[in-house]
Amino acid sequence: MDQFPPTSTASTSALPGAVVQAIIDHLCQDPCHAYGAVLEWCESRGDCVSAVICPSCNTQFVVDDDELAELQRWTDTEGHTLVCGIRLD
Repeated sequence: MDQFPPTSTASTSALPGAVVQAIIDHLCQDPCHAYGAVLEWCESRGDCVSAVICPSCNTQFVVDDDELAELQRWTDTEGHTLVCGIRLD
């Protein structure tokens, strides 16, 4: 399985975490190759959960705020070139 790590190799902190890498691998390879939708649902007390949904196969990945921010950074720097990643629309 091919992986699409960030092109920046300045430090190991630039490498995606395991959850983020799994989402990138899923969204950036065939047969799905897509931009995932980000959904957020919140309880009345303010607890919120975010998930990335693959539009091709409906696979869902629950992410925390840090992982979501990491996915957004990766999409901004690498995903647009590879035509995959997440959309926050």
